Amino acid sequence: MKVLKRILVLIGIGIIFLGGSCSIKPRGWWSESVIGVMADSTDWEIIQGDLRRAYEKVIRTPQIENTYNLKYITTQDFDRYTEFRYLILLSTLESQGKVGKIVNRVVEDPEIRAGVESGEYYVFTQRNQWAKDQLMTILIGKDIPALREKLETNQEFLYNIFETDFKERLKDELLERRFHKEIEKELMISYGWSLKVHKGYFLAQEFPKNGFLWFRRMYPERWVFVRWIDGGNEELLNAQWIVGERNRIGAQYYDGDEVVNQYLYSYRSSFLGRTAQVTTGLWENDAKIKGGPFKNYTFYDPLSRRVYMIDLAVHAPEKDKIPYLRRMDTMAETFITIFDKESG
Repeated sequence: MKVLKRILVLIGIGIIFLGGSCSIKPRGWWSESVIGVMADSTDWEIIQGDLRRAYEKVIRTPQIENTYNLKYITTQDFDRYTEFRYLILLSTLESQGKVGKIVNRVVEDPEIRAGVESGEYYVFTQRNQWAKDQLMTILIGKDIPALREKLETNQEFLYNIFETDFKERLKDELLERRFHKEIEKELMISYGWSLKVHKGYFLAQEFPKNGFLWFRRMYPERWVFVRWIDGGNEELLNAQWIVGERNRIGAQYYDGDEVVNQYLYSYRSSFLGRTAQVTTGLWENDAKIKGGPFKNYTFYDPLSRRVYMIDLAVHAPEKDKIPYLRRMDTMAETFITIFDKESG
């Protein structure tokens, strides 16, 4: 605890170095999905590939899109980007440039410096450092090889620092203020499960006897369907059944949508505390000359003894699809059953 308190005090040196602090901080600004990186140019040239592998996860939509995009900030642009929402300060104990001097002051405490030299400490985070709503990560290693090793072995952890924050922002921004409260109530009463459905979506198809509901939004077109199977079990949680069931639904309700085998990825995970099979990839409809990305959560709920399938899909030609998928993902994560509600 003493070390953490000392870190927070020392980070203030960086504020002075970059041009002073202000008691009333401006609100952070950003371009969605962009993470600014402050690093000495020599460090950046060597380590940018490792950094991009950690943060720029590629998704086919079908074009290549990244979940985050790193923007290198030159020393000339430092003052402009101190108010950027997501920032990474990257350095080593050997770095001698502007960022190196800032970060080395942060770790000048002997205990902290010894932890960096041993590899025990390599990442520190700070919120609201230069602006409201700002999240800053400081990455530091004894030298470049040590820092590269930390980036390689801790990719998921480092990625999730920003990803968790972004998901929380989306949840607050899009759900707490902008969802159909009446639809949420009606779903729970009628079917024993519910979602917070974003405003702008409408109920396009409803077949309760078939365990199927489809919510749709236009311009660009995107949709969420929920399929539930009474008496299902975990044996259905496999890629072959999921793709087959999704293709059957596409033929019956979407005039022939089907999964593309290329870029298909399915893996066992959990969803809201339940065993789940997560499947991502592309869908296409040859007759309509349409297609796009999808994400599918299929999971077993032991209390209701149901298998649920929540599927998200987008058709947005010439647009980035990831922002739409992210917001639908946030909607999917509001799923709740009557048993969750009673226990909560």
